[in-house]
Parts: sequence; C-alpha cells; structure tokens
Amino acid sequence: MHSANALTQSTQWATLTAGALLAGGIIAQFGYAAAFVFNGLSFLVSAWAVSRLRLEHGEFKARRSLTEADVVRPWHEYVEGLRYIRSVPLVLGICLVAVGWATGGGAAQILFSVFGELVFNRGASGIGAIWGFAGIGLVIGAAIAHAAGSRLSFDGYKKLAMACLLLHGGFYVVFSQMTAFGLALAAILLSRLTVAIISVLNWGRLLETVPDALRGRVFATLETVVWLTMMVSMMLAGIGSKYYSPRTIGAISGALSGSTGLFWGWAHLAGRLPEPSAQGVEAEEVEVHGEPVA
Repeated sequence: MHSANALTQSTQWATLTAGALLAGGIIAQFGYAAAFVFNGLSFLVSAWAVSRLRLEHGEFKARRSLTEADVVRPWHEYVEGLRYIRSVPLVLGICLVAVGWATGGGAAQILFSVFGELVFNRGASGIGAIWGFAGIGLVIGAAIAHAAGSRLSFDGYKKLAMACLLLHGGFYVVFSQMTAFGLALAAILLSRLTVAIISVLNWGRLLETVPDALRGRVFATLETVVWLTMMVSMMLAGIGSKYYSPRTIGAISGALSGSTGLFWGWAHLAGRLPEPSAQGVEAEEVEVHGEPVA
C-alpha cells in the first residue's frame, strides 16, 4: 500500500512536470494555438487508455430504480464519515493540516503564472520552467518519502511532517522574494520537494488507519474541503493582486501554508496525536498474479 500510494502520486506529478515543460517549449516555439492542439490530442490518448480498462468480473451497471432508503442512505453514510474523522485525532489532524496548507496553496498555484510572465518577464517559457521545477521537486520528494516511509517510526513520522511543513512554507517565501530566476527555481523545487514528502506520508497514514468501509467518505470529504479552500485562496489572491505586489502575496501564501507546521508541532508535543490502530492491508496479505508478496 505504501509503494502504491507513492507511485500513484509520483506518476501524477511526473506527468505534471512533463506537461508544464512541454507547454512552455511549444508555446515559445509555435504559439498558444499549437499548445491547445497538443493538449486536445492528450485527451484522445486518455480516452484510449480508459477504453483499455477491463474488469475481472462483470461490468459497471447502474441500478434501475432507487427506493427512499437508497436516497437517504448516502447522507447518513456521509455523516458517519464525518463522525469518524472527528473521533480519530490523527485523521482529524491530517485533514486540518491539508486545509491549512490550502489557505496558501491556492494562491501559490496562480502565482506561478504571474511570476513567470510578469515578475521574471520570461513569458510562457518562464511559466513552464517554474511549473516544471516544481514538478521535479514533487517527484524527488515522493521518491524520498517512499524510501523513508517504511523505516520511520510513528514519532519520527510526526517530527518529519512538522519539519517538512515548515520548510515548505519557508522555501516558498524565499521563492517569492528571489530576484535571480535560477535561485527562484531552486527554491520552488525545494518547496515542492518537502510538500511531496508530507503528502505521501500523510496519505499513506490515512490508507493504513481508515477502515475500508469509511475510506471513500474520508477521502471525498478531505478533497472537497481542500479544493474549496484552494478556490477561496485563489479568489482572494486575485483580488489582492489589485492592491499588493505578487511578491507580497507570495510571502503571505508561504507563511499561511508553513504555519500548519506550527499547529502540527504543538499537537505532537501536547500528545494530541496518538498512534491509531492500523486498519489497512498487511503486505503479506497482498497477492500479485496469484503469488503472495512477502
């Protein structure tokens, strides 16, 4: 499960890196129209990949009729998921940290374009470079998390999480203040490297802790709240850009995201993040092509 989690996130980030670098190069050489064409073709590749999916048994079939109990049941299940999140301190802490990161993380996403286009005056290639180096940092961070995650004690995990949250925000503040483009790229790489480590480790802990029956509800709730917070952060950053410089907004964004490390550290030192019992699948219970994995 730990390897699958790291592989899933690193694959996503690797394609983000490749896409950003390709987009910057294509736009610089051939213009925006060519980039849109290339992007459209990528969806055809995705459609082909989806068409290759096969189920071992049966097919996806929609239920033809819904009873009153079927309509009400999802709401009760969702509330049950919320109760579970509140009842397990580690799960609640991870969710709060993710939302806290999103308060600055949303603004950070739109600032990539602003810094590449306006602050550093490098146009589309500058935007692609910033996104590309951010993606490289994410991939490296995922690899580090995969290598270290299985060896970390629970106490070590909590300390590393605190350090990564603080470093992530700090490196983003450094990025926002750099005047040399190369140093800015190095800072954003390190910022994303540290956030990737904590992302892989936190998601891994959730997979190991949350029971199968509640896992979908917990992750759906977490993703919904995080993306909602990111949208609000983006909106406020857009409004704030009329009154403050991108560097100021970037510093505030990094400080907000990094501040989650302080709250996490306080919860750890106060003993409010006890280790929950694992609910995930053990490695020896996983089978690949019928062969047990030791």
